[in-house]
Amino acid sequence: MNQQFRRHRYPTAFPLTVTTPMGRQKAMLIDVNQGGARLECVENVMRGDRLTLHVLNEQVPATIRWVAAHRVGVAFLMPARPVLVDLLRQGIRATVAGRYNSAALREMR
Repeated sequence: MNQQFRRHRYPTAFPLTVTTPMGRQKAMLIDVNQGGARLECVENVMRGDRLTLHVLNEQVPATIRWVAAHRVGVAFLMPARPVLVDLLRQGIRATVAGRYNSAALREMR
């Protein structure tokens, strides 16, 4: 039995910009792995369209695999770098401002 399973997607909440055939728009990255991602707030796209994710000074080309309401699933044309995936899965905390926020730290005793 030869079954293929999708790699685990890491949940996140990372705002970004995407370029679609209809132009640029703001979107929210909901989950991600090296092979693809799920985005929210992407409008006027169809399955098979190409788009580019603009993330942390990088451009990640992708193809839309499915569309449901205002959510889309994309497959990256080239696997995303592991470092980029790690930063994205940390969400907003990965930004420079978030690095210096000590609210999530606990005192160890």
